[in-house]
Amino acid sequence: MEPILIGRCRVDPARHLIACGDEKISVEPKVLAVLLCLCRHQGQVVERITLLDEIWNDDEAADDSLTRAISLLRKAFARLDDVTPIETIPKRGYRLKPTPSKPNDSVPTSTQHHSIAVLPFVDLSPENDQGYFADGMAEEVLNALTHMPEVTVVGRTSSFAVDTTGKSSKQIGNALNARYLLEGSLRTADRRVRITARLIQASDGHQLWSETFDGEIGDIFDFQDRIAQSIASELACTLGFAKTTLPPARLTGNPEAYALFLQGRELVHQLNGQTTIPSGINLLEHAIAVDPAFTDAHAWLALAHFILPEFTRTRDWERHFALSEHAVSRALALDPKSSMALLVKALHTAYRGELDASLAIYEQAVTLDPNNVETMAGMGLGLMSIGLHEQARPYWERIIEQDPLCGIWHTTLGGLLLTAGEFAQAEEAFRRSFELGFGAAAFGVSHRMAERGAANAAMEFMEANFDGLAPIEQAELRSPLVRNFVYKAYLKKAPLAKLIVRSALKSRLNNRKAQPTAASVVGFLFLGDAASYMRNILEKPNPYVGYSIARIWEPTAESKAVRAHPQFRAFAERLGLPRAWRKYGWPNGTTPWHPEAESAEAVISRQDDLINA
Repeated sequence: MEPILIGRCRVDPARHLIACGDEKISVEPKVLAVLLCLCRHQGQVVERITLLDEIWNDDEAADDSLTRAISLLRKAFARLDDVTPIETIPKRGYRLKPTPSKPNDSVPTSTQHHSIAVLPFVDLSPENDQGYFADGMAEEVLNALTHMPEVTVVGRTSSFAVDTTGKSSKQIGNALNARYLLEGSLRTADRRVRITARLIQASDGHQLWSETFDGEIGDIFDFQDRIAQSIASELACTLGFAKTTLPPARLTGNPEAYALFLQGRELVHQLNGQTTIPSGINLLEHAIAVDPAFTDAHAWLALAHFILPEFTRTRDWERHFALSEHAVSRALALDPKSSMALLVKALHTAYRGELDASLAIYEQAVTLDPNNVETMAGMGLGLMSIGLHEQARPYWERIIEQDPLCGIWHTTLGGLLLTAGEFAQAEEAFRRSFELGFGAAAFGVSHRMAERGAANAAMEFMEANFDGLAPIEQAELRSPLVRNFVYKAYLKKAPLAKLIVRSALKSRLNNRKAQPTAASVVGFLFLGDAASYMRNILEKPNPYVGYSIARIWEPTAESKAVRAHPQFRAFAERLGLPRAWRKYGWPNGTTPWHPEAESAEAVISRQDDLINA
């Protein structure tokens, strides 16, 4: 199909791209199908029922999927051409605005990108001991605002990480890619609470709205809803779009459980440290003991248990995965539409080696909560895990724009850029990640340095930045002798060092009690041991198994060796990759195959050969 011009943008259906100048955005097949349907009826109203019937048939999730598709298309056009060519016709459907017949005709354009950052609320309590409470208030308001489809909400990590000391609103806005800032303060005394919030324009500090709320601690959720809805109404009025009724906060009616939850969630956010996540788990368990029906506490407890083996040394790693699965089941029983619980369920499904089913759950989460960086990251990582990095790219580009100060996102983007062959940009992403405090990114930086011929400088970089690694990584590499062998094996590819490190990794793989981490499985990949890499994925997957699998699509000799390995096909079958590819598309360079044509005995035999290799 020939490219289509919409304003200054070019839609290329064959490549699933929307482009303007040199900038391109990949779009998913069904999102593209919505746009093509609107193009066929340009200038005319296309009813929702028509789009639902034509593109989704009888899919139960179709209505939410259509809303998400329209939102993604609007954001893509706004980013490329600063226009929003898709109009909503209330109670009917959508219309693609007619393209002007002459180049110099005026084109209706939207205002600048609509983004807001919710900054941490200031604790003004007499004892200055309610910081977790103030942060929790800001975070819940932020979560509520993500349900405004026309507004981009800066991610929690960036909003809470930006240094505001001595900075103007314009400087803060520039650092966060935010046009508007929400500031607030909280003061408690006995059981009374006063919350003040104000919405300002980042460019000049002009105050658009402010309000003070007074009441009892038990009114806290009502305050959150009122603040979020007031801001949503103000933004809608200021920017000229329809008002959005935000969903009410669904947390707990118990102030004690809420206080425990806020403190526990904050520790889980911090990730690193031998006692950080365990302490968070204790607090979340106490919150659930006080209120057993507290959905978010169950969901965050599930996440904490699941990621603990990646960030904390433990002998009970299998027990943590089991406790996580129990907690996420409880959360979804309480609320089947909890996007956080769905994200953890998707992680578990990938951990079990069902990547096709995992991606379907990520898609469900991002459909329910499309403006949330966490759900976007889940979908983006899910697509990367099955080799569809170009389809994942728009998610990660938007995540970085929306949450620019979160280190872990930059590392994932670095992995995506490597697969695209954009090596210099990948190294830059890894460096930015490390600067933002994500210690594991140092390995990405040094590996890129070594790959471009600077192995000695890469070793010096690792040694100079050892203190910047995460605690669990420092513990693994505490011995200078061990570090030397590891650096020589990965960065210089010295044969003796590779042999020693590979032997150590195999010993760890064979030791049932040794906890699995992304570093160990990716270590096999970097050492060129494709068979052990695949065995590690199948027998001892790690919490970030999706990212570990995403690395095999890079244009490196080691990654190509995995894809060319005689057992790769059995490996892919075991993970459900062909099933996912038949639904979402096949990766570049992968020839479709049809395993259903083989006998079940042949497939099982090949899988057993791989596991026993």
